[in-house]
Amino acid sequence: MSTGSGSRGGGQAELWDRDALGVLLAPFTGTEVPAFLEAPLRAGLGGVILFGHNIPDAATCARLARALHAIEPEVLVAADEEGGDVTRLQAGVGSSLPTAWALGEVDDPDLTRAAGRALGDLLAACDIDLDLAPVLDVSTDPKNPVIGTRAFGADPDLVARHARAMAGGIRDAGVGVCGKHFPGHGATHVDSHTALPTIELAREQFEYEHLEPWHLAPWMDAVMTAHVQVPALGEGPASISPWAREVLDEICGEGGFRGLLITDALDMAGVSGPIGYGEAVVRSVEAGAHLLCLGTSIRRDDEQMLREAHDALVAAADSGRIPRDVLARRAAEVRQRRGWIRERRHGMGSPDLTGALIALERIGSEAAARAVRERRSAGALTGGPVVIADARRRRDHASGSRRSVLAEVLRERGVQAQEAGCPADLARPGTDALVITRLPRSDREEQARLAELLRLRPDAILVHVGVPDAARRHDRYVLAHGAGRASMVAAAELLLGRACSMGRPSSTGGSGR
Repeated sequence: MSTGSGSRGGGQAELWDRDALGVLLAPFTGTEVPAFLEAPLRAGLGGVILFGHNIPDAATCARLARALHAIEPEVLVAADEEGGDVTRLQAGVGSSLPTAWALGEVDDPDLTRAAGRALGDLLAACDIDLDLAPVLDVSTDPKNPVIGTRAFGADPDLVARHARAMAGGIRDAGVGVCGKHFPGHGATHVDSHTALPTIELAREQFEYEHLEPWHLAPWMDAVMTAHVQVPALGEGPASISPWAREVLDEICGEGGFRGLLITDALDMAGVSGPIGYGEAVVRSVEAGAHLLCLGTSIRRDDEQMLREAHDALVAAADSGRIPRDVLARRAAEVRQRRGWIRERRHGMGSPDLTGALIALERIGSEAAARAVRERRSAGALTGGPVVIADARRRRDHASGSRRSVLAEVLRERGVQAQEAGCPADLARPGTDALVITRLPRSDREEQARLAELLRLRPDAILVHVGVPDAARRHDRYVLAHGAGRASMVAAAELLLGRACSMGRPSSTGGSGR
């Protein structure tokens, strides 16, 4: 096996190709650095991505990231930390921040920048180099099961305004930012974790509605490509097709995009399903990617994922399919740009972890309280026992979990709250009824479940955690704009009559009009 531009060290390091390793962003399982990963780290692995199962809390994250940097100081450690429903550093308890959509609802860029800075400080305290955020998708399809409240809104100017503020706040803390998912994943109701979405919009419409926020790309450290097809822009999925890089370069102007181009997870069925994992890896490099996010190893063999991706690239280089100098140059660019990010991080210092968590909770509480709102006739809970039913049926692949925290938040506030084990539990006499919804207008299973629950308790209050246009018509509901802890705390305070509805009136038709 070729060792490319040379592997550092000896022994097992000689089994790895430095150039092939240099373009891989690898996962692993568990909260400790596995023994198999030490050799590729020392041999030139481009980066490591941490998921919720690696870092269920910030203290674990800090310990693990430092252990990785102790093995290889220059390795890029990345986390998919958006806040709101998609959190890794607070996976065990829920994010202290509300969703991007909630921040867009408040529409206070100074608040969004402050939230970004607080999040960046937490990431820096945990020794994370690159945050795979903010989301630049414009969520124009309320049926979208994978973006939804992860986006700042359905208007491109609003999204651009708040993505700039969030990215600026994170970078103020010295942490790198990665805008995602280029060229835009907001106009589809297909989840690329399970299938390949195709966006059938004319080029002019797509450019106006979805490309506008990407004029921020020159100020990003990295951009993540999406597993979506946009025939008006080019043929094939953006993440493994050359047209995506060409469009991004055109948007960035003279010199093109100069940051890192990172793929979305290549284990997702939307891209690897039709062609295979190894082929997706090779096509990503052919399409211009610098770092290939290999995906999550939670249900896969982590060592095998890395080895398969590495070997596919080595075979492509040895056969001439990918010129060796292209692979070597791409790996060298990763080393250079991750070095810039690491240097900036070290220049800012590391905040105190406890202080960063407190600051994040403070700004998150303010933002969530300003975003949550109710329909005028929702009314408060009576103070008696509460039964909570969850109508959501579709798995949220992006968040990694669909755990509800509303019951525990209410119990923390002295309410006797219980989650319904079956629909009949909701009909218990002498109780208030709450029903959680996310996609009741488009998910048939959720529609059916919700209809059954409302038949049993027509007086139930709906706590809608999706985008407002996805909410079902009903007389009593709260728009929480997300299901994370910060959003549920704000919803609970509103339901208990301890807070007023501060959000601006919805301009959409889905919230019960």
